[in-house]
Amino acid sequence: MRALIATALSFTLLACGAAPNRHSIEEQRTQNANAVPKAEGPFHSLTGWTEKVSFYIDDTAPDVVVEAAITAGESWNDAMGREVLIFAGVAKMPRGDELYSSLDDTYTMVYYEKNWKGSTGKADTTLATTVWENASGSDRIIKGDVILNGETYHFCDAMDVSRNLGQDLDIVDAETVLLHEFGHLLGLDHVEIEVDPDSVMHAKTYIGPNMSFRSLSDGDIENIRQVYE
Repeated sequence: MRALIATALSFTLLACGAAPNRHSIEEQRTQNANAVPKAEGPFHSLTGWTEKVSFYIDDTAPDVVVEAAITAGESWNDAMGREVLIFAGVAKMPRGDELYSSLDDTYTMVYYEKNWKGSTGKADTTLATTVWENASGSDRIIKGDVILNGETYHFCDAMDVSRNLGQDLDIVDAETVLLHEFGHLLGLDHVEIEVDPDSVMHAKTYIGPNMSFRSLSDGDIENIRQVYE
């Protein structure tokens, strides 16, 4: 399957300069993972994207990450009742050396970052981060990328224990993390456990063999439909 969808992308740079409209949210195994002040309610954007979002997967990511991203995107599309996230293929795309470097191009990517700490400046315990850019003077999202910590963690199907034996890195369920990160990519913020115990948007998650959380809660569906009515 991968060979059929592999895509070569040209690297299109845009003038960037200062970036007051760029933001990130990170996910950790501990609390207090939100990297930006929380807006009122479980949203960082009440406008979201106004166009469909074609996303690519880093060609260094394992096949299971590609499959998990496709499934996670479909879950959110089902919740919104329309196609917003569209899997466009596997691509080789340089991310750059800093956290927001990838926002200098015109593509939405899921990166599998092997130089996590050096290129993002985030703690090696952080599972992933989503970065995005808003239009000037608006909360409308115009760019966004998901970055997985491939340096510290082995992203896989955590429910398939036999395939993950002997791994030196900590096991993380790829679909669980991507479902969460795509929520951020679409405009959702973190949700407190006390508010919705079943949400996929909690700021922390369990990792390890047989640890997964792959279903949107009723609250997640209600929240995303407020953005994409």
